[in-house]
Amino acid sequence: MGKCPVCGGSISVDNVQNLNDYYTQFACNTCGIFSLEMQHSFNKNHAASFLYYNCKIPSLASDKKPDNKWFYLGDKEVSEKMPRLYPPNRFVTFQEVENWYPRTFSEKIDKILIGFSELSKYDGSSIEITYEQCCSVFFIKRHEEHDKQIKFIEDYLSENNFIKVENSSEKILITLLPNGLKRIDELQKNQSLNSKNVFVAMAFSDDMKEVREAICKAILDTGYTPRIMDKIEHNNQIVPEMLHEIKQSKFVIAEFTRHNKGAYYEAGYAAGLDKEVIHICKKTSLKKAHFDVKQVNTIIWETEAELTEKLSKRI
Repeated sequence: MGKCPVCGGSISVDNVQNLNDYYTQFACNTCGIFSLEMQHSFNKNHAASFLYYNCKIPSLASDKKPDNKWFYLGDKEVSEKMPRLYPPNRFVTFQEVENWYPRTFSEKIDKILIGFSELSKYDGSSIEITYEQCCSVFFIKRHEEHDKQIKFIEDYLSENNFIKVENSSEKILITLLPNGLKRIDELQKNQSLNSKNVFVAMAFSDDMKEVREAICKAILDTGYTPRIMDKIEHNNQIVPEMLHEIKQSKFVIAEFTRHNKGAYYEAGYAAGLDKEVIHICKKTSLKKAHFDVKQVNTIIWETEAELTEKLSKRI
């Protein structure tokens, strides 16, 4: 038996697999299945919560083991050198993990309740988690009086009648109460307002790769997560999935340099939902852009570095 390199929980040697010179895959009862670039330094507490909420919880909610999907956590340049031998998967930088991590106590409580709602099979059912998982669920700083931190969160949730907690020697049983379910309903109605996702509508041609990188850098640098359709793993039809992503995003960035019709469509759909749409276009292509783009406060750029700077200021 060894230790999970993220949450520190017990993990069997049989659940560790070297994928290549860069990444090692782990199967952890708390974090789920993930691959880690071992040479990179990162905040383990933040990564453990990210993995539980994004990898472990969806698999539990659907009663399916995540045998065919996991997250790659690490450095982007290293990941690009690594062949995708085990799709489907999603690569996540540690900066994306930090952007996802809740910054306030209220944000933590909201994520905890939403997480419990995904685990709950029906209203009034009990959710069973281990003490190791509890540290990730409650965003606990490990090795810093974690029992005291867990009790503080439990007491707050119980005193506000959000949950009922039953402790045993090895497990914690959580039941969502009516007040908690009501709070969850309110959160789900305003999910996009609290979202950190930004949908990017643009052409996917090879000559736009550096432009894409400039856009993603601005989004990540300002604390958000870019969502681009050709990088999103899903089993749905492309158009419904795209519309769903736009609905769940806080705002949309539409890039019109290549006059991509899909980008115009996606920008129009987002505007119809009353979402903010940031238009961007290269200066040399502006003359051929649709007249609507010329009428709004479009970000006009000449170099990718300039695009990142201007977009960061606008966001």
